[in-house]
Parts: sequence; structure tokens; C-alpha cells
Amino acid sequence: MAKILVALLHEHQLNKEGALITTSVTLLDVHDIARSSMTYGIESFFVVHPSESMRSLVGTMARHWQEGYGATYNPTRKEALSLLQVRSSFSELLGELKKTYGEKLKIISTSARFSPETISFVDLKSKISADTNGVYLILFGTGWGMSDQLMALADLRLQPICGQGEYNHLSVRSACAIVLDRLFGVGTAGF
Repeated sequence: MAKILVALLHEHQLNKEGALITTSVTLLDVHDIARSSMTYGIESFFVVHPSESMRSLVGTMARHWQEGYGATYNPTRKEALSLLQVRSSFSELLGELKKTYGEKLKIISTSARFSPETISFVDLKSKISADTNGVYLILFGTGWGMSDQLMALADLRLQPICGQGEYNHLSVRSACAIVLDRLFGVGTAGF
């Protein structure tokens, strides 16, 4: 199977009015996405934030669970956070990954917004399963989603997660867990 990477983005996000913003890091997102990533065999989990203080906060939290009292108190959290890497910008991350993986790198964007140009979970799961040499970077946005500029950088856009009603605003940590389960879960049926 291909290598799978996950990135949680905070820059070039939208607020509820559609304006471009940078969102704050939510440490619960970092904890839970790291745990989901470890559960589903993700190679690396990147948190991207332009603010040095936000990156420092993530580093302080990670050190607590990897080196401090938290490492002995909860070894499984230590294991999950071993996947965590922090970057200052998406362009930095993208440049690094393109240098490492070249043409093998494919970017997958996620969004709660509907678009006619999406790939289904079933088709993406099949594509990834058949691609033994590929590298897929799955992007997750914060706030009210990624900007159009970020979405345009993706090779593929994954279909939205849909519930029973009109409400469609999952937390990013919940959305990430659902996406990873649909793509990499054992016994996951067609969507």
C-alpha cells in the first residue's frame, strides 16, 4: 500500500464570513488526530502553523507526553505523538515532501463543502490500495475550511462526509477519524 501522510492546516483557512484567517491550534485536535493516525497506520502527522508561539505550544505538549511525566503515565499517547511533526507553513511542508517524494506525492484535500469534482471514498480507497509506490498527503482544514487557493493545490478532492440532516460542521478531529476509517478501516464497506 502507498505511504499516507496527514496534515492539519491552520494558515489560509476561512472564517464563517469566508474571509482568509489563521486559526489557533486546538491541542485536543493534535492529541486525537495523532491517535487516529497511529490507529490507521499513517506514516507522519504534520501540524502546520505560522505562529512560533503556537508551534511552541504544540512542542511543549508533545514533550510532556513523550519525555515528561506523561510518557510514563500514558505510553500509548507517547507512541501516537511519535508521528507528530510541526512545520511553519504549508509551502515549507510541500517543498520538503516534493523534494523527498517527487512525482509520487499526491495531495488529497478534504472539505465539508460540496463540489462536483470530488472522488468518492470507495474510489480513493481503491486507488490507494492499488498504488504500492505512491505517497498521499491528506489535508485537513480548521475554522470553516481551507481557502480556494489551498484546495486548488490538491490533486484530488475527497467527497464530504454527510450526516442525516442539514447540519454539516464536524470538528476536524472527528472528520479525520471518519475519513481514516473509511479509507483504511478493516471491513469498511462502500460509501
